[in-house]
Parts: sequence; C-alpha cells; structure tokens
Amino acid sequence: MTVVELKEKLIAQIRDTDNEEILDHISDLFDVQYNTNDVHIMSKGEIDAVREGLEQIKNGQCISDEEASRLVEEWLKK
Repeated sequence: MTVVELKEKLIAQIRDTDNEEILDHISDLFDVQYNTNDVHIMSKGEIDAVREGLEQIKNGQCISDEEASRLVEEWLKK
C-alpha cells in the first residue's frame, strides 16, 4: 500500500467513525508528533499504572524484551 493509499484509507475510516475514543487516540498521536515540546500531564490512572509496573519490576515480575516479542508473535498467529 502506498502512502497516498494509506492516507485515503485512514481519512475514510476517520470520516466514517463516531467512536470518540478512537478519534481521541488519533488526535493524541498527531499531538505527540507535532508538539514535541509539550509536557504530557499523566492522569491518576496512568500514574498508578506506572507505579504498579515499577513495583512489578522491583519484585522480578517481568520478562525480557525478547520473551515479550516472542509472546506477541505467538498471540498474533492465533
């Protein structure tokens, strides 16, 4: 798929959706790309998730990048 075809496909999908969550995510992606000097203020949920992840790392409840990649590949094949 060419860049032009991909743009046309995305524009059509954006135009056809009323899913506000998806549109917010798309908007966030562009905000990140074009507003690199902005500071992201994390929500309480995001802060809690980061804290939980750091605690899991501290407790050895994590896997290597290689293992994570292997698992993703396995999940995608299903």
